[in-house]
Amino acid sequence: MNKKNKIKAHDILSNDDFVIDSLSDKTGNKEELKIAAIINNYLSSKRNTIPNSEKEETKRRIKLSVQKAQRNKYLSRWAVAASILLVIISAWFLQNDFKKETGIVDFAQSLDFAKPDSVTNLLLQDGRKVLITEKDSRIEYDPKGENIIIDSTQKISQKVVQVEQVFNTLVVPYGKQTQITLSDGSIVWLNSGSKLVYPANMKEKRKVYIEGEAVFDVTHSEQHPFFVATKDFEIKVLGTVFNVSAYTDDNVSSAVLERGKIELDLREKSLFHKKRLTILPGTMAVFDSNDKTFHQQQVDAKNYLSWRDGYFIFKNEPLANIIKKLERYYNVEIVLEDETLGRERFSGNLNLKNTPEEVLNVIAETTPFIVRYDNQKLIINLN
Repeated sequence: MNKKNKIKAHDILSNDDFVIDSLSDKTGNKEELKIAAIINNYLSSKRNTIPNSEKEETKRRIKLSVQKAQRNKYLSRWAVAASILLVIISAWFLQNDFKKETGIVDFAQSLDFAKPDSVTNLLLQDGRKVLITEKDSRIEYDPKGENIIIDSTQKISQKVVQVEQVFNTLVVPYGKQTQITLSDGSIVWLNSGSKLVYPANMKEKRKVYIEGEAVFDVTHSEQHPFFVATKDFEIKVLGTVFNVSAYTDDNVSSAVLERGKIELDLREKSLFHKKRLTILPGTMAVFDSNDKTFHQQQVDAKNYLSWRDGYFIFKNEPLANIIKKLERYYNVEIVLEDETLGRERFSGNLNLKNTPEEVLNVIAETTPFIVRYDNQKLIINLN
């Protein structure tokens, strides 16, 4: 038989459009060809549910398995068969992970709503928008999620239909913070520039979506675990206190655990790389969206939750990072005229009850810069 007509397993694996009927007049290892065709057909059928990177990695690994098996004629049949079994089982589990219920995430990411400039917005599912003008506001839901108390003075009612989940959305602009008690008793402190989407009634499903930064104090329920979804990962928790930072314009997201135990699971599933991480108190998990990996380190958790109590605690933190936090917290633009200043580091406590200019002057006591106010901006120059 002419070599040009000989078909091998990797020919099928590398061609999504290959049809098994075309093998009838070709030669090659029939068993390998059958197995490769099955793999190819399966992966092609899941074209829209499994990422291309995963399909390509699957094909690459199968190809390597086939090549290894070919070097041992006694193991060839079983080695290839084992490869196909492993791939099909793994792909099946992956597919089911992708199909996992993502209702609140889809809802949150489909919201076409510009962040408000100056007031906190509470969006109800019936279309009503409640404006909250206080800098630090408090919102509390009753156990059924039908009655909402705002700052102990305003009462809002909504109809919650039990047959379907009713989602509410809280949007906090830069310069504001909000504390909200959910219907299950869990408390969430939202930092400036954050959005929280959550079920009005959390009796059955306790899953929320966060963009920005928040501290969670979750009520314990073994029967109903609490889930926090971000754009990159999901956190599972039974009852604990932790901080999540997941701003959409940051390349890194993080979770810092103060009490309890949480499990982080990457939203983008992978067959071949570990994407799940369990952390204990005093641990910070950081997800880098560039390399798609988790990193963890030991930290003093109170440094990352202190904004809830009105102050920042920094330990050897670059000035550029501090400025970004202050811009969000105060809703003010801060300009570094000399970019080298961004690499200067600062350690200490900053009282957020002070003005942004006063806070920057505290940093300037140990860092070589001066602050001036110009055209509604704070300008930082070398001293």
